[in-house]
Amino acid sequence: MTLWTPAPYPAAPPHAVGPDPELLLALLPGLSAEQARHVAVLTERGITANSAALAGALEVHRFAPHPVTGELRAVQGTGGGLGSLIAKIFGTAPKTTQHDGAGQKVPAGVKVECRDEQTGPYRRVYSKPGYAFQRSSVYLPTDKSADLYEEKSGGSGDTAFVYVGGWGGKGGAVDAGFQHGRYMAREQDDWAPFFLVEQPGGPSAITVATERQRSGDPWRLLAGQAADLTFWVSQEAGQTILSMTMSGVTNLDREAASLTLRAPVDPRYRWDALGGGNVLKRMTTIGQRRGHQNLQSGSYLRNVRWSGSVIGTSEADARAWTGLQTGGYCSFPDPKTPEGLRADGAGAKWRVQYRDAGNETDSVTLR
Repeated sequence: MTLWTPAPYPAAPPHAVGPDPELLLALLPGLSAEQARHVAVLTERGITANSAALAGALEVHRFAPHPVTGELRAVQGTGGGLGSLIAKIFGTAPKTTQHDGAGQKVPAGVKVECRDEQTGPYRRVYSKPGYAFQRSSVYLPTDKSADLYEEKSGGSGDTAFVYVGGWGGKGGAVDAGFQHGRYMAREQDDWAPFFLVEQPGGPSAITVATERQRSGDPWRLLAGQAADLTFWVSQEAGQTILSMTMSGVTNLDREAASLTLRAPVDPRYRWDALGGGNVLKRMTTIGQRRGHQNLQSGSYLRNVRWSGSVIGTSEADARAWTGLQTGGYCSFPDPKTPEGLRADGAGAKWRVQYRDAGNETDSVTLR
């Protein structure tokens, strides 16, 4: 006797909600199943996501220079709390000048330097040119422990950021990672994703729109855990695409989840899917309002543990990030200078427990 077996139902077609559905659908095949669960693409027309819930939970911000001062200001969106990062990356210089993640100008070829940009302390590890993929596990502290405190009353707007990114062969700064906060002033703090990409005319960014988040949406990660953060460059759909994937346990439903944010980048910045002149970076910082820097604000960010970092031209050839791939390190304020020492006599503001180029624990205390 032969039992009849019904034909399987065809898989539901992927959704695309937003102004660029064709691009989003064209970029899905290059993702793993986990990366493709929650995906959004940022273009000049806005955000396109693979669900209505995700599209509604994200906000676009665009920045343009003031016609007189040159200061970059939000012309779309609220700014997403990224003001200190905008100042770190782009300062008040013309849009044709490139910058590194601490704010200094970088000529073509991307020369990374350490300097004070009046936007808070930072720790940076950056690669030599030639890479297009990086992944790290990073511990995201919680302010419910002695690892994190942000002084909000002093006017400097202290906010903790942990992120990766870099520059193409001719600039085009990108920051991709986590911003510390507290959704709707809840008891539990969290780390929300952000994706900041330089484009001609000014940078664009994606952040979580706090007023739209619904319980269970996997866009914010619980503070006090190790999360995975991946950044890569690819050539897809006839364009150079910059991408980040974050994964960890969410703050509301306490379930493992991932989110992938992607954006095509202007070719003039020479981001290269084969590595080319790309320089990649990892950053730990307390962002402060430009012009209101206070290196004795009382804030601290401790035990940001970067571990298992890998780097390569692709995921397939990525290897442990060692000194051979490293272009340099920078801690501001420099622990070797008077400015880098705590006023309470307890040593340097920065304490870096360095194991190797891909594994270190960063702590900064602004006292």
